[in-house]
Amino acid sequence: MNLVVDTNIVFSTLLNPHSAIGEILMNIQDDFTFFAPELLKEELKRYEPKIAVYSKLRPQDLIKIESLVLSAINFVSEELISEHSWHQAIALTKDVDEDDTPFVALGIELDAKLWTGDKILSKGLAKKGVNLTITTADLKKIVK
Repeated sequence: MNLVVDTNIVFSTLLNPHSAIGEILMNIQDDFTFFAPELLKEELKRYEPKIAVYSKLRPQDLIKIESLVLSAINFVSEELISEHSWHQAIALTKDVDEDDTPFVALGIELDAKLWTGDKILSKGLAKKGVNLTITTADLKKIVK
């Protein structure tokens, strides 16, 4: 199953690598293929200092975990996403959460679910009749 990984999933994994989210992202790659727009790397760099503080991990351990997480994800340049997918994503995220537009566009492009913990995004898309997101709880059911 192809999944687009939202930034909050990666942040959650870095903050608690032994959580269910971390287990799925880092250890269950036979069942899922993970994708993300290149933007995720930029967001990770921007919030790296905060992650370092809140994770309470030693710097070398955080670097190892970050490397494992990033190696589990196939990154796609936003330029490779079709104009059609961008237009759909912009319309869907316009009054929900515009920061998630690249993730939604990639999900549309790949016909993949967007794995997110962002309830505002999930509910906002659902209100528009779009079933694009998937939760960690849903993924845990698939794995079992």
